[in-house]
Amino acid sequence: MKFNKLFIPIFLSFVLILGVTQPVIAAVKTSEGISNKVFRLHILANSDSTKDQNIKLMLKNYVLENTQDIIGGKTLDEAIENAKNNTKEITDMCNNYLKSKGLEYKVKVNVVKEYFKTRVYDDFTLPAGKYNSLKIEIGEGKGHNWWCIVFPSVCLSACTESMSDYLDDDEMELVSNTYSPKFKVVELYESVKEKIKG
Repeated sequence: MKFNKLFIPIFLSFVLILGVTQPVIAAVKTSEGISNKVFRLHILANSDSTKDQNIKLMLKNYVLENTQDIIGGKTLDEAIENAKNNTKEITDMCNNYLKSKGLEYKVKVNVVKEYFKTRVYDDFTLPAGKYNSLKIEIGEGKGHNWWCIVFPSVCLSACTESMSDYLDDDEMELVSNTYSPKFKVVELYESVKEKIKG
């Protein structure tokens, strides 16, 4: 009798913890799968002033219209490699464009793996995590940023690709949610992991 009084609460606690952690573990695993299949374009403004934010959006339009041949690819690895091989060309293009508009800013262009919080993008949401990205910093790069997905080429002009062409069913189910508690759990997990590593 004493054993049952002790065993039942412990067993019920274990079942409850298992019931809560299993979906969390599955969501984290799915989100990490997504972050390993996506290549992002990340543009940071010089500052948060209206002028600098407008320059960021102007440069974003220019980059999307003029670089799809040098940052695209048929596979994720090819897209990343193309971007790495063309960072100087992208830098020169951006600097020349800004100069043609009478702006003194210079850009820094790098292909990096960086942490992003959960972000809503038009009709889907990307969970928090570390993503490969082509990072373009304008001037000091201290202003609000703009980002999109260049592989799959969701944000490039004349795009015919869809996220569903590259993500499995579980991953598509997760990103198709506009926002759910799973995203907060994944973001908390990824944030803690990032702090421990950094």
